[in-house]
Parts: sequence; C-alpha cells; structure tokens
Amino acid sequence: MKSILLTAAIGLAASPALAGLQICNNAGQSLSLAIGYSNGGEWISEGWWNIPAGECKTPVTGDLKKRYYYYRANAGGTAFASGEYSFCTTSQAFTIHGDSNCAARGYETQGFRKLDTGETATRFTLTLNAAAGAPAGQPPAAPQGSAPGTFGEPYTDNVILQDCHSDGQRACSFHAGGTKFFVYDDGRTPQFVFAAMEALDPGTPLTVEGDLEAVYDRTADVVLRDAAVRPWTEHDGLLNKLQGHWYSVDDPNAQFTVLGAERDNTYDGAYAGREYLSVSGWCRNFDGSGPYLYAREEETGEDYCYVIDYVDHLELTLMFLPRGNLLQYRKLD
Repeated sequence: MKSILLTAAIGLAASPALAGLQICNNAGQSLSLAIGYSNGGEWISEGWWNIPAGECKTPVTGDLKKRYYYYRANAGGTAFASGEYSFCTTSQAFTIHGDSNCAARGYETQGFRKLDTGETATRFTLTLNAAAGAPAGQPPAAPQGSAPGTFGEPYTDNVILQDCHSDGQRACSFHAGGTKFFVYDDGRTPQFVFAAMEALDPGTPLTVEGDLEAVYDRTADVVLRDAAVRPWTEHDGLLNKLQGHWYSVDDPNAQFTVLGAERDNTYDGAYAGREYLSVSGWCRNFDGSGPYLYAREEETGEDYCYVIDYVDHLELTLMFLPRGNLLQYRKLD
C-alpha cells in the first residue's frame, strides 16, 4: 500500500465555480474517493469518484453547509487513505443512508478519515499526496533516527494513549490537553513505536517524542521517533478511576462511558456526543482547588471544567464550574 501525506488548504482566491469540497490527487496514481457526512441527523455515504493522477474532483458543490466531512480513498481496490470512522460502501457507485447494519443491508463496512473544514469555510481543498521521495508503489524507508524537526515542529509531551487500529492503514492515537493526536504508519514513524503502543491498554500514560506535522481545531497529526510508558501520576490515577460506564443519580437516562481519555455520552440509549478528557491541577482560569476534569466536545470544541470532588470504584461526584452544582454518578460495571 502506498503511503500518503495529506495537505489541506482553503482556496481563498477560488472562483464561485470551485466552491465546495474539492479533492485533488497528487499521489501519482489513480484514486477512487468516497465521502460521508451528516444530513439532518442521518449519516450518508456516497461514492465513488474516480480521480486520475494530477486531477481534482468536487464531490460537494456549492458553499459548504457543514464543518465535518469524512473520506476514504482507494487505489487499485485497496485502502490508500482510511480511518476509524465507519460508513457503508459498495464496490459500485452508491448513495447509502445510514451507517449501521451495513452487512445486513448488503453493504460493506469501511473506515473513513475525518476532515475538519473549519468553522466558517465555504470552500475547502484537500490534496492527497504520495510520500515525498517514495518510488511509485513503494513505501518510503523508515527514518530511523531522523532528526527533530524533519517533519514539522519538534514535539515532546506527556500523553494518554487512546487506541491503535488497522483498517487499511495502521494508526494509533493519544490525547493531551483536550487535543487528539494521530500517528499513521506511513513509513516515517519506526515500527517499534507502533508495536509498543499496540501492546498497551487505552488510558496508559506515555511520553512521546516526534514532530508535529499538522494542527487542526481539536486534532493533530504527528510523526513519532519514540513512545515510552512513563510513571503514573496522581492525575493519571484519577483518570484511570473514571474508566467504565456511569449513570446519573438524578437522571439514570443520562449515562456516559469513559475509555482512555474519551467520554461517550448517551441519553435514553441514544448517542449524545463525545468529549476529550484530561485531569490536571488547573482548568482554564481555575486552579488551586482541584483536581480538575477538563472536557472538550469533539464536534463543537466547547469545553467544560469540573472539580473531581470524589471518585472510587463505584461512585463519582463532580462539581460543575463555575456554577458549583454537584453532579453525582454511579458505575454500572
């Protein structure tokens, strides 16, 4: 499978005819593209657009009405760009309503990547590139010992591992300070780094070193040189205690599940959104009376601060700031 770099840019000087979501192919081979998006609360997937090398296609025309889109690119029937968001597809041209029960409806389930076009953009261009210097059809050599700054701003941080997966392209993710970082197996991150992360559980504290390649609103792409388990801190231990499924004492229909540094919220069984979490001694302008739980919504970027008033293996009490009201939860599992 050919590795890729992704470049996104808003075409500020584009003419009205170019408005919308444009995908350009700079990969040196023909690509087939599918997209996914939400429309009135319903998930829709569409494909395929055949994009010859060096050309562009516009799967979404007119001014963009949504901020988030999802995409998948195949080359010769195999994944060229894929991700952790599942949509239904077929091998033929398709428009499919709904992203669940794909197999039962005669479809395939395939992974898509998330694309953030920004809060106000009416047009957006995404360019799919072959990795720099890679011969056609071959992955680049792994840059063992590559110097800091080779692929972006040098980056070192204490983080929380989220997960690793392989759907066409191997990838791992981790969290730090309300941002989700992705590292892709495109030949630039050494294999031992992926092997180390894949052997660990979600929520494991790590120290990572690498280069920060691209930063978006709530996510970032990073190329790593090293990743190692670090000693657990008190805050890491508190996040570990939050793992699992909880329900509200005041309203048992309000529930959430914490896995790693992500909280998935539901109400009466219906999905109500995801938040990125971190535990520290401060939250925005609050400090000195923590520990604090910081929560940042995946879709909107809105953030919230709580004091972790009490937590054990069965009970959790959070103080919502700045109002100061107490929220009590009990664990289901």
